[in-house]
Amino acid sequence: MIEVAVSKRVGAFSLEAEISGGGFVCVAGRNGSGKTTLLRSIAGLTRSDGYVKVDGGDVSKLPPERRSIVMVTPASPMLHLDVDSHIMWGAKQSGVPVSGDRVKEIKSSLGIDFGGQVRRLSLGMKERVSLATALLSGRRVILVDEAFANLHDKEAFMVVYKGLAKKAGADVVFSSLDSSDGRMADHLFIIEDGKTKAAS
Repeated sequence: MIEVAVSKRVGAFSLEAEISGGGFVCVAGRNGSGKTTLLRSIAGLTRSDGYVKVDGGDVSKLPPERRSIVMVTPASPMLHLDVDSHIMWGAKQSGVPVSGDRVKEIKSSLGIDFGGQVRRLSLGMKERVSLATALLSGRRVILVDEAFANLHDKEAFMVVYKGLAKKAGADVVFSSLDSSDGRMADHLFIIEDGKTKAAS
C-alpha cells in the first residue's frame, strides 16, 4: 500500500498530487502534466513537500536507497553488464538471495531470451531487463516511468508483470500517456497540470 500527497514548484509549474492504493496503480496524463516529477518525488530523487507512506510508514525523510522503492525509466539499463548480472544487480544491492533458477524463471516469464551484454539489446528488451531487475530487488514499491510504452506486446507483458509483482509482494505505480492502460490497473489516477484525480 502506498499513500502519497506531495507538492513541488518548478518555475511556473506546480505539482499538487495525491495517490493511494496497492497492487497495480496507473498515473495517466499527457507530456508535461507532472508524471515524472510525481514519480521522482515518490522515489526521493526530487525534493518535495508532503509525505510518502509505504505500508503506513512515512518514508518522506529517508534517502532514496532506504525507502524500499525502486524506479525504472527508459534510461535505467546499465549497458556494460550482461543480462543475468543486470537482473541480479538490484537483489545484490538489497542483500536479497536470488537463485539461478529464479533468474531463469523471471527471464522466461518476461520474454527475455538473450544472455549477452545489455548494450546489444533493442530498446524494448533493455526495458524488460530493467523491469526484471526491479522485480527481484526486494523493494516494496516499483515505479515505472513510461517504461512499458516501448514494448510491442505491452498489454500481455503488463498482465504478466502484474502477476509477478503481486507474487513478489510489490506494489507497482506506473505512468502512461494513455489512460486506457488504466484498464489493467487496480487504481487509475489522471494527472493534469500537476494535479491528480482518482478515476477508479
